[in-house]
Amino acid sequence: MDFIIDFFVDHFENCVWLAVVLIAICPTLESKIAIPFAMNVSLWGDNALSPILTLFIAFFASLLPSYLIMIIVRKLKGKTTGFISSKFMHRYLTKSAIIENKKSNFKKYLALAGFVAIPLPLTGVWTGSLIAGLSNLDLKFSFLTIAIGTLISTSAITLLCTLFENSISYILIMSLLIIIVFLFVDLFISIIRKYHKAKQRKI
Repeated sequence: MDFIIDFFVDHFENCVWLAVVLIAICPTLESKIAIPFAMNVSLWGDNALSPILTLFIAFFASLLPSYLIMIIVRKLKGKTTGFISSKFMHRYLTKSAIIENKKSNFKKYLALAGFVAIPLPLTGVWTGSLIAGLSNLDLKFSFLTIAIGTLISTSAITLLCTLFENSISYILIMSLLIIIVFLFVDLFISIIRKYHKAKQRKI
């Protein structure tokens, strides 16, 4: 973890905004890590970004891959590549089905915005874009919905970091730890489920 942070500090000291962009477009990390990283004075000193600039960069950078993801997934959905039906895509297919089961379009887009707006591991722009691509929702309205969810998420995280500016380092560390722990737990659950399925097949 320290190695990654040191790498960014050493190579992006004079262009913090670029480090923010690179982190914000990464799946799972996105603005949850990019924002406390950008505003961290203990890392960047006087080069740390202001809350408004951080919000602006993190918001637009997070959205950069969204439409492309939706288009790619929508095209793959109609192909028999096996990727869409893979275990990796199972969770997103499940979430897509939840949205599709909503009675009105308003509720469908509201649910999509919720997946993006809540700043938790495996939520955010990438998750929302994958779900939108797998569903039958209009891509343009989906992108607008994802943008609204992203604005809510980035605003909430920026506000949190502004209110607790003396604890930004702790917020950054805690955010990274939560993501790491969540991914390990998710992996552990997947292994347990795979083991149980293999055991049931033998029976």
